[in-house]
Order: sequence, then structure tokens, then C-alpha cells
Amino acid sequence: MFDDSSRRLLRSAPDLPGLDADTLDQFLTAAHMELATIRARATDGEGAFTIPMLDRVRRLATTFEAYVALNLRPEQTSATAFVAASAYQIISQATTRPNTAPTSLTSDAVGASLSSTLLFLIADRAADASEAALQLRARGEPRATRRSLILSIREFARGDLLAVTERDLDSDWIPDEDTREDAADYLFRECAYALQTLASEALGGIKERELVEHRLLKVISLADTKEVTLPSEFDIIVQEQFAGPHHLATLLLRLLPRTRATMLVNTTPPKGADPTSWKQWVLSQSQTRPFLWTNHLKAVGTGYLSRGNSMVMTSPTGSGKTTLSILKIAATLCAGESVVYLAPTHALVDQVEADLTGEVGNLEPTSVEETSLDELGDRLPPLSVMTPERCLALLGSAPELFDKVGLLVFDEFHLIGTDDPKRTSKINPRAIDAMLSLLSFMANRPDADLLLLSAMVSNGEEISKWLNSFGDKAAKYFNDPWKPTRQLRSCVIYDDAEVRHAMANADKAETKSGRKHLPVKPYGLFSLVSGWHPQNPEKLAVRRLTEQAPPLTRSQSGYPTSNRNIVASQIAAEFAASGKRVIVFCQDTRGCSSVASAIDDLLEPAKVDLDEAQKAMLSSIIMDVGSSKAAYSPKDRRAAVHHGDLLPLERRLTESVFRTRRNPDEPNHGLEVIAATSTISQGLNLPCDVVILAGTDRSVQDDPDGNPRSDLLPHEILNSLGRAGRAGYSATGLAIVVPAHPIRINPNDLKFTKNQKPLSIVFSDQDACEDVVDPIALLLDQVEASEGSSSPKIQAMIRRLSSVSNDGVTGFDSIAKRSLGYFVKKSLDEKKADAWLESRKIALQYAHTKLQDPPVLEWQKELAVRNGIPPEIIERLTSAIGQAPTSSTSTVAWVGWLLDLTIKSPIELSLFIRETSLQAVFGRAYTNRPDRETAALQIVQAIKELTGMWCSGSTLLEMESWLLLFIRKYEGAVKQQASKSSTAHRARRFAIRILPDLGFLCGLLDQVARRMELETGFAPPPVVEFLQQMVKAGDYDMHHNAFRLETISTSRVGAFNSFQEIKSKFTADPSKSIEEVREEVRTAIVGSLFDSLGDLDDE
Repeated sequence: MFDDSSRRLLRSAPDLPGLDADTLDQFLTAAHMELATIRARATDGEGAFTIPMLDRVRRLATTFEAYVALNLRPEQTSATAFVAASAYQIISQATTRPNTAPTSLTSDAVGASLSSTLLFLIADRAADASEAALQLRARGEPRATRRSLILSIREFARGDLLAVTERDLDSDWIPDEDTREDAADYLFRECAYALQTLASEALGGIKERELVEHRLLKVISLADTKEVTLPSEFDIIVQEQFAGPHHLATLLLRLLPRTRATMLVNTTPPKGADPTSWKQWVLSQSQTRPFLWTNHLKAVGTGYLSRGNSMVMTSPTGSGKTTLSILKIAATLCAGESVVYLAPTHALVDQVEADLTGEVGNLEPTSVEETSLDELGDRLPPLSVMTPERCLALLGSAPELFDKVGLLVFDEFHLIGTDDPKRTSKINPRAIDAMLSLLSFMANRPDADLLLLSAMVSNGEEISKWLNSFGDKAAKYFNDPWKPTRQLRSCVIYDDAEVRHAMANADKAETKSGRKHLPVKPYGLFSLVSGWHPQNPEKLAVRRLTEQAPPLTRSQSGYPTSNRNIVASQIAAEFAASGKRVIVFCQDTRGCSSVASAIDDLLEPAKVDLDEAQKAMLSSIIMDVGSSKAAYSPKDRRAAVHHGDLLPLERRLTESVFRTRRNPDEPNHGLEVIAATSTISQGLNLPCDVVILAGTDRSVQDDPDGNPRSDLLPHEILNSLGRAGRAGYSATGLAIVVPAHPIRINPNDLKFTKNQKPLSIVFSDQDACEDVVDPIALLLDQVEASEGSSSPKIQAMIRRLSSVSNDGVTGFDSIAKRSLGYFVKKSLDEKKADAWLESRKIALQYAHTKLQDPPVLEWQKELAVRNGIPPEIIERLTSAIGQAPTSSTSTVAWVGWLLDLTIKSPIELSLFIRETSLQAVFGRAYTNRPDRETAALQIVQAIKELTGMWCSGSTLLEMESWLLLFIRKYEGAVKQQASKSSTAHRARRFAIRILPDLGFLCGLLDQVARRMELETGFAPPPVVEFLQQMVKAGDYDMHHNAFRLETISTSRVGAFNSFQEIKSKFTADPSKSIEEVREEVRTAIVGSLFDSLGDLDDE
């Protein structure tokens, strides 16, 4: 469970009799294992933590704390402090009873939680210290000075230094009496003053290093052992000391050097950044992020912050890559340049925007996913957040927007690679777009820095060398294995004898259900060392995960199957009952609903109500969906779902409720479990103690190759497990895997194979397990092998690679010659690489001639290449734009005209709307149609109807009802008609999957109209520019669009209904500019407010 860096630290600790430093990681792992499995089964009082182990843990804690305090091994201080603090943390977690007593701080002793917090700081484990500080309690402490000191230590460790510096320590009353405890209070006050001065220093205040040391040394001196001579009638000498203040001051003194080294304010201004701007930024940032972690300091030491330096960073999940990106972003902004941040999904764009808010001075990150070109102006915002697809589109349509960009941050950059060709022949279209966005950016901004982030990539060094091959990049590779959290991993296994016994009992059952279900208690297999070493069974351990027996099920052939969802539900429910927050990863949306319902049935009802903001979100959700029963609501739930069918507002509400802090001292049950698909594993940050992966394979629906079942890829498993634990919240996370097929063993004779699935993956000691495979090179191979393709994506790439720019450079030269695939081949054998390139060029030329594209204007060809569509479509739009519905600003009128114009065949339908989306929305009404031509036209008409409902305030349930009738009408002769969905899942998928595709089509129209304006001088109607936004948001027309943005409504239906109330105040003039429309809307809103006031006066 410990990363390589932490293992080295532990092994550098001193040896103790009976405790070898080389095996400390195994011992602490075993202790965490006992703790995790006991807590799952004991929710009322002391867990049955074994006395011998607890005694050894206490011995570790006290002995190594003494090493630190006495400075016995100065060179091993970090190691001894880390061991002692970790041991104290285990002791504090060995009970499940809430601790409401104040933290112990007396003249003779310092409480374990205080020691643990300070020891973690001494060990340079700020995240652990932050979590340990949550256990510090001042309430109930009768002496004011000690309350202040406890709170100050807690706030210091949590990074809230302003609270420390603003505390009025002089106001704490100390009785004017000559008692031992009063004297101790004065000593503790000196410690508080020292800590306050240190906090001020970390905030950039006056550095009073000597004063801090002076105060602490003064306390140590005064508290040290002294002889006191009693009156002559007592013939003895008494020794007096203040052990509590002495020890506390000593620990504070020990943390000074490392704490000062990690202060953000001490960071040297990077080269290229304005020193004054940098200083102002670190001063503002130090109020929320005052200290850097050890890996942050190592990264800063590489010089990556300096202008002109790039970095490929493949550090583990949870290692603080966001902080490192913020530092680089700030350095770039302080150099007077702007930043583009690429996030792989719309959900992550939203999260990055939220995460970066307030982190870069007064600049707010801006999502430009839906922003029009006119709104952008002539430059991108200083910090723009977008998807790679949006970046590629903007680089094609308006490359001048990037003129001031000095840094591109590519989060989860492994998405530039496609799946290994050994696993599938298909090339991920998103990988092509992601790689093209990176190559296009580097061509457009060759002097800009790059920061590529991913925990999954195993060939990061190769990627950095590839970037360096462009000649204008100084790309460093950073792969520090350290991370602030630890993960205890386990795999569910079964006792083969118990399974056989259950099967024998089931055979005697009288009912079909009884014969199918096999009640068996699951075990958890743990590895006490890093990696998978089945040849050393003594390094493995097996523990019960629950005392219940969630049943396995029998297949038709009689063999036991995993019953993954029920097993995962039982385990998750028990962890949730003990106060842990759990994420269960399921393989599809139905699995999520099944798991969430099962957990709700196992747990007591939720008692935590929504706050006002959450209630407002829920109200908007219900209004848009049409019913509270059809909404995915976390209200009154102990377990909620999180998957691709959730509306954006439903997703935000679920995440908000899951993040809600609850008082650990009160048994308030809230949302403890989320059952999710991979929507969370793709980088979303949620507080989580336990992750459970329910199954290690995927179904036909999710499998790109269409196999009945297919194993999850290693990076998919590890990415999910990596969500367990979170710095500052739960430093030790637990990750449990329920395999796709039950693993049956003899617990007394642990025999496994070296590559037994999924054990070798689950216990892998590295997250980075996927090579980035270049999609461009694979696509060229496919073109060469097939001499062309009917795939629209491959045809688009053939056109892009065959295009010629204004300066005479071909797409082949700018893309293929600069591709990662060619670089890799060239690094192995330059001659063979050049031969490969030449053969692909010849094949490409032949494939291009086979496309038989009609002759079009150069700008039409350019737009076609840029958007990945046939030139004929651009020419068709150009010729027909004179027949556009220019007398209207209605979204439906324009979208309907566009669909009729551009989609006249099944191929064109799948060109603009993905096959998977059509299948997900229309089901058998799309797949069961032998006459594909007629089916395509009917689907287009259905899309027009649904778009009309979407833009006219219909709820999802109303749209679902219409969809169900349409599907039943056209699905043909089936045994059972399409069933009604209680959650309107077809309408949801139309909104989430098809509307963005329609948005792309609307954006294409805008590009054509703009180019025609350059050619003819005639400006298009204003509605054309905003049509892409309008169709996605559900705006009825331009006035509705302006009204929604002006009122900042979160409900589509609510905004439409409110718009209807003032619609009569507008004039339907399609020639009005957007500024005129907005002013008209503002006037109408103000007028309606006055009307409302008049109605109140009449009453």
C-alpha cells in the first residue's frame, strides 16, 4: 500500500528489537488491513483489534516519537517521525466510537492526536497532518490558553494560517495564581506565539526566524527538569518539570526546518515571470495553499516553471498534479501570456473551471466550450478551459485567438493514444482529435510551453523525447512515485470448500431460486508487500470482508458466477454504516441503479437534509425532467448513482451532496455511497474512503469490438482503484475488486499463478501501465492496408493529410512526419522509418483519388478538411444558404432546414450523428430497419420533432412519451414492444448525446456563413452565430437565448415558461443585432418587474 518513495523512507528508520525497519511497511500494511476489515464488521464500539498488534503499534509510536524529540538520529528524523505518526493514526482509528472529549494537553503530557499531527509535519507529510488535525478538539477544554493552542495547531496543519495569525492570544485569561497549571499555561502561550509567528512567516510576513526559535528554546529551558530545595525540616530535594510544554515545544522546534523549506512564499520567481507579479501571486495563494508537498518541491527543482520549459508528468493518481499545473499556469500568467487548459470531457471542463477558480489571483478560468467567436473577440481569455475537440476546432477556424498563448496544459493526456492494435483494430476517433489538437497547437504556437499530465502513461519518457525532437521544446520528464495517500488493495476470493458446500445445499433446494443462489461469505485477499508475488504466500493475507453471505449465482451450466453487484452492495453498505464514504464502480447504468437500490435497502434512512442551494438545484431538475420519480435525485438517499445518463445539474447535485461535511460526533446518516460508471474514474475528485470495483469485464453494449464479454484494460481497473483515499480527507484509502469470475482457493494453502487475472493487475505497484499508441500511425497503416475506407473518420483524415496549406506545406508533412508513431519508428531504425513513411504517402495519394470528391472552391475544401466532412456538404450549404429561413430566429426553423439540407442518406446521418447515439435513443426503430434510406429520413423527422419539443419547454417525460410511440411504430415485428422508461432514459440520451451533434452541424453553418461574408460582403443573420448555443440549451429563439443568459436560469423548462410571460414585449425582427436583442430583453425584464410591483399595489 506504500509507494516506493514511502517504502524507502520507512526502511531508513532505526531498527528496534523485534521490529526490522525493512519490514515496517509490511507491519503497517497488516495493521491497516486489520483496521479496515474489522471496521466493516464492527460498527458499535471497539473493533476487535488484536491486543498484541495494538501493543506493537503503541510501541512504535512512543519509541519513535522519543527518537524525534530527543534528536537521537537527526539524519533519520523524517523516517522516525513518519513511523510514529502513522502508528498514532492507526491507534486513533482502532475504535469506531466518536471521541467528543477535548484533546489532551496538560502540564505533564501531550495527547496522541497532537503528537501525530506535529510528527506528520516533521516528516513532511502535510496531507497526513491535515487529516490528523481533524481529530483535534478544543471544545470542552476549560483553560483558554490551551483551547487557543489546540485550535492554532489544527488550523496550521489544515493550512488556515490566517486564522492562526488573527487569533488574539493576549485575551486568553490565565488565573493570577501561583499554581503549576497556571505556569504551564504561560508556557503553552509561548508555544502559541511561536506558531503564530511561523504562520505569519508562511504568509509572507516579516521573517522572525530567531524569534520563533528563541520562544521555543525558552519554553524548553523553563520546562526542563529543575531541582527544588524544600524547607530545612524536609531533608529531600524535589525535581520539578513541565513535560507537556517541554515536549510540545520540542516537536515544534523539530518541524521548523522542513516547514520553512516547503513554504510557497519562499519559491524563487521562475525565469520569464515578472518577479513582482509572482510575489503578489504567492502571497495571495499562501492564504489557501501555504505549503508545497515533497514531490512539488522536486518538480520545482527541475526548473519546469521557467518560461521555455515543458514537462511530461506521469505521477500517480492523487499526487497533486493540479497544484503543479497551477504553479506553471501562474508562472505563465506572470510572464504576461495566456493559458489553455484541455480537459477530456465536458464534466471535467466544469470541474477544472471550479478547481482553478481563485487559484490564479483575480483571474477566473473561463470555459469556452459554448462561447461564440464574436464573444471571444480577438484573443482567448487569460485562462481558457476546453476539450481537445473544441481546441482543434478553434485552431482551425480562428488560429489567431491563440497568438498570446504561452502554455498548453493537457490533462489526462493519455487520450492522445488509441487502444493497442493487439486488442482491437478500431481507432478511437477521440484519440485522433486529441492528437491533432496537440500537433496543431504546437504548429501554431511553436514557442509555447506544454504541460502534459496523466497517471496512466508508461512511456512518458518517450513522449518527452518526441516533444524535444521538434527542436523548439525543452520537455522534461517527471515521474516521482510519491503521493500523499496510500491505498490498501484487496480482491474478493472464496473458500472453495465453502462454495462446494453451498452448491451441495442448493442442489437440495425445492425452489428454482434456492437452487440458483449460493450463500457464501466473501474473503478479501491482501498483499502485505508492493506488487503481486504469489510465489511468496507468506506475504499474502486473507480476511473476511463481511459476516454476511451475499450469494453467488449459478449460470445455466451450473457454474458459480460472481453476482458482482449484490456482493459489492453488501460490502459497500457495511463500510457506509461505519461512516465511510464509498464509490462502487459498475459496468453499466443498470448496474448502478441495482447497486444503489440494494444499498438503500440495507441501510437506515438518510437524515441529512439538502441545503438551500441544493434544494434549488433539485427544484430545477424536477421541473426539467417532469417528475421527482424520474429524476436522479440524491435526496433522502444513502446511495445515489452517477453515470452518463445524468443531466449536468443532476451530476453536480449528486457530487455536492456527497461532498457535504457531516459532524463526525453525530450519527447523521447522509449520502455515503455513489454507484458510478467510469464517469468518476476519469479524473473527477470526490472525497472517498473506499472504492469497490464491481466486476472486471464489460458487456457487449460497452465493448467496442462487440464481444460478449471483454476484460477491462489494466489502466481502467487501476484508474478506478486510484479514486480511493484523498489528501487531507482520507490518507489511507481501501480499494476492493470483485472479479468478473469468482476466485476459489484454499485459504490455508494460498496457491495462485503469476499472471492470474485480475490479481496481477489489482496488486500492481504502478498506476502507469499504458503506452500511448499513436492513432495517426495506425490510421496510416489502415489506409495502406485497405487502400481507402468507407469510414467517415478515416476519409476525413485522408483529406486532412492530403490537403495543402497556403504556404505549400501538405497535411502529410505537418502531421505524419511530426507524428509520435514516426518518431518511435525512427528512433529504432531511421531507414525503415523513412521507408514506412514513403509507403504510407503513396497509399494515401491513391486513397485520396478514390474518394472522388467533386471540385469545390479552395475555402470550401479548407472548411471540409478542418471539420472532417466531405467537401460536397460544404458546397451544398453554400449553394442553399440563400433559401435559409432568414425571416425567423426560431431554433427549430433553422435546425429543421439544416437537417433537411445536409442529411439525405444513411451515410450522411451517421456522418453528423454518431451510430451509438442513434442506437441509444431510437433503439430498434433504427437498428431493425431493412430499408435504411427510409429509416434515415424518418429518424431525421423524429430529431426535428424532438428538437422542437426540447426548445419549447417540454419535459423529458413528455419527450420520452413521444419517443416511445415512435419506436413502437417503427421497431417492426418484435416479441415484446419497447418498454416505458421510468427515468426517461431515451430523452436523456437525446439531450446528452444527439443535441451536441446538432450543435456541431449548427457550428458548421456558422463557419460557412462567415466565409461567405468574406467572399460576398453580405453578413449572415445574427441568429446563425448563436444557433449552436441555442439548440444545446433549448432556446426557442434569439430573444429566449438572451433572456436565459440574462436571468441565469438553471432550468430549461423554467426559463421557457418565464420567457413566455414576457414574450409579447418583443418584436420578431430577425435582422436585429444581438446587442439590440439583449437590450430589448433587459427592458422587458425591468418592465415586468414594475408590472409585478403594480399588481402588488392593486392588492
